[in-house]
Amino acid sequence: MNNDDMQELVQDFLVETNEIIENLDHDLVELESNQNDLELLNKIFRGAHTMKGSSSFLGFTKLAELTHHAEDILNKLRKSEMVVTREIMDTLLEFVDKTKQIINDIENGTDSADCSSVIENLKLASEGKLTARAKAAPAAQPAQAAKAAAPAPAPKPQAAPKQEAAKTTHQATQVEQTIRVDVSRLDSLVNLVGELVLSRNMLSQIAGELENKFENEYLVEQLLVATNSIGMNTTELQLAIMKTRMIAIGKVFNKFPRVVRDIARDTGKEIELIISGEETELDKQVIESIGDPLLHMIRNSCDHGVETPEARLAKGKPRMGTVNLSAYHEGNHVVIEIKDDGAGMDPDKLKRKAIEKGVITVEEANSMDDKQAFSLIFKAGFSTAEKITNISGRGVGMDVVRTNIEKLNGIITIDSKINEGSIFYLKLPLTLAIIQALLVEVAGETFAIPLASVVETVRITNEEIHSFEGREVLKLRDRVLSIVRLDEAFALDELEQDEIYVVVVALAEKQLGFIVDKLIGQEEIVIKSLGDYLGGNPGIAGATITGDGRVRLILDVAGVIEVAQNMPRRIRNTKKLSSNKRSSIQSVSKKTNAVKVLICDDSSTDRKITKKVLESQDWIETIEAPSGKDALNILSKDNSIDLVISDIMMPDMDGFRLARSMREKGYDMPIIAISARMEPSDKKKLTTSGVNAFISKPINQQLLLDKIDELISQKNNNG
Repeated sequence: MNNDDMQELVQDFLVETNEIIENLDHDLVELESNQNDLELLNKIFRGAHTMKGSSSFLGFTKLAELTHHAEDILNKLRKSEMVVTREIMDTLLEFVDKTKQIINDIENGTDSADCSSVIENLKLASEGKLTARAKAAPAAQPAQAAKAAAPAPAPKPQAAPKQEAAKTTHQATQVEQTIRVDVSRLDSLVNLVGELVLSRNMLSQIAGELENKFENEYLVEQLLVATNSIGMNTTELQLAIMKTRMIAIGKVFNKFPRVVRDIARDTGKEIELIISGEETELDKQVIESIGDPLLHMIRNSCDHGVETPEARLAKGKPRMGTVNLSAYHEGNHVVIEIKDDGAGMDPDKLKRKAIEKGVITVEEANSMDDKQAFSLIFKAGFSTAEKITNISGRGVGMDVVRTNIEKLNGIITIDSKINEGSIFYLKLPLTLAIIQALLVEVAGETFAIPLASVVETVRITNEEIHSFEGREVLKLRDRVLSIVRLDEAFALDELEQDEIYVVVVALAEKQLGFIVDKLIGQEEIVIKSLGDYLGGNPGIAGATITGDGRVRLILDVAGVIEVAQNMPRRIRNTKKLSSNKRSSIQSVSKKTNAVKVLICDDSSTDRKITKKVLESQDWIETIEAPSGKDALNILSKDNSIDLVISDIMMPDMDGFRLARSMREKGYDMPIIAISARMEPSDKKKLTTSGVNAFISKPINQQLLLDKIDELISQKNNNG
């Protein structure tokens, strides 16, 4: 046998063995709950036997010896010479973990796995000596220990040799009906069918235009018939090729019974994992990306959700908690639910924790509804755990969930009730290669927004847009939605029109509104990379060719959200929205209720600069004072001033003295101190003198506007 043949055999061995190991993790945990399931036990034994034979033939002696000892235990269990106990299961699962390490060594050409301790434990288990060295079972579980020690009922009679032979023949026939294909070949087919979809769209566009121009022409009618036929065949071909990349989600789900078992044992809890919908199929690329997010969410449900047996009994709940993991199709998406019957989440507690950790401010917390509070668990560094363990407490797990789901253009939503439990909903696209997109027009340019991220579209007027803490927002039914003008995000020409459209998008736990000029329609598109030369533009995921033959940019929803967060805050023809009382809208216009700011500075140049910055906004009016005394004189005559900006370093009366005098005279409007220099001793004077905020020179325009907006909002709320 030459080297190429041997390499092919090794690759086949690795594929088969990895499949066996994946099944072993799941099947062993199931066997612990269903100890009399002889069919399941035989399946586990056959898997181990196959692995031993193949590894022995290929010269992987370490794996062969390890599997041999595990096979001895499994064989005794089959013959009812032993019964399933917790200690035996621990040893067999330890064998599975060590097997994974050996396989990893084979794949990487290394030899790091030490099997001596695992082999010793397997020998002890096989000889019935393992229980003597096992840890004593918890006092709360005597019944369970007794049950494990009781003799098992007599096994069901085994199938006759002829039946076994027939079964084996049937299995062999099934195997022969499958063929392993390199993933790169499937990817090539997907790319080709993508090009075919683009050609179909262009052909349909041309046929439609010819029909309008040459109505009732015979050749045009024939072209339409041919086009429709090509369209249907292309769709069927596309679906068929997509199915070749589809993998049942059970491949991922089957890893979690072991995870739940280990967490339950480590935390002293009793948890049952119920899995459904494992036959639901997803694209291979999506399957490979959801393993980590689901792991963290399962761990979160087990650790933070399900209570201890004692706590559950005190609440009138069953001793054993449940975690339900299910998957089902919903249109062009797959929805995954992780549901527990645990303690649920307290939105007020989440807000308090977030404030303590500096994740959000008090003002932000006050403006949050329950769903927004639940989403705090996805913030980096956020955790409600009282102490750090190997399961939780570091605040990184759910952040990983959000990041990975964003990459897939998925959506996460949470429902939770205190003492009833929590439900996490993951909505994922079936495939990432060919997607449905919403085409929109912005400043004369056409963009494609992945339909998987679109929640709804709303037609509004400019009057319905308000401002909140320097950002534009839309009051949509029962919530306030942050919005982004795509023309500003991509530096396009602004088009002022009375009616505009808002495309509400969701990504992971976040929701946002994109303002666009026009909705063009829905179209199936193929994502094309922009390459190294044009790639890397924030907010752009790639490009596609539409039916008219034009190249259109595809929006990266996560990228646009990031661009929006880093944009300077600028309000365009909007109203002011109160921070806490979102239902009451304050109209801010220059004619009726503008914010009036008194600028006090001994430098005429600095006063002019500040005045220019402020009056660039149509909601701010200014008045100037060259000294502190002049400022006090103006305040005594004009009671319409809303805020004072004062320089600190001024002759006769500096900014601190001015602030103290204002407070002594009963003026309660906010005061912002500005200076090019701040001495350490001056920091204490800021609060004692009654100054609300400090901004250093040269003045950052956006920082100053944001601070004015914040202070005025606080004053209005308190008033």
